[in-house]
Amino acid sequence: MSNDYSIQRTGFVLVEALIALLIIGVVFLALEGSLTLVLRSLADSERQAIATRVSESQRERAFAAGCVVGFGSDSVNAVVADWVASPAGSLVQVTQTVRYSQKSGARVEHYLATSICR
Repeated sequence: MSNDYSIQRTGFVLVEALIALLIIGVVFLALEGSLTLVLRSLADSERQAIATRVSESQRERAFAAGCVVGFGSDSVNAVVADWVASPAGSLVQVTQTVRYSQKSGARVEHYLATSICR
């Protein structure tokens, strides 16, 4: 007498379904962590782009003024930029300091540009 236990198995067992849900949960947590890092990076990039635009604008205004001594400060969206323009012969030299905060801490950038007096 032989017992033939040929049971057809269809579908998932409860344990398999729980393991699949656990794996999906871990994947979603990893994606959420990555998304947070990407959003922080985008915010830092936006502040850096604002700082670049402010410094370029200051530099162009100083160069457009010609060989004139001048100084000033601008603040846009928590980006503070100070500048000093000083003539040196037939050239004008613009020194800038740009300060802004990022998630990793405060940033200070220094720029020095020279142009021919107009």
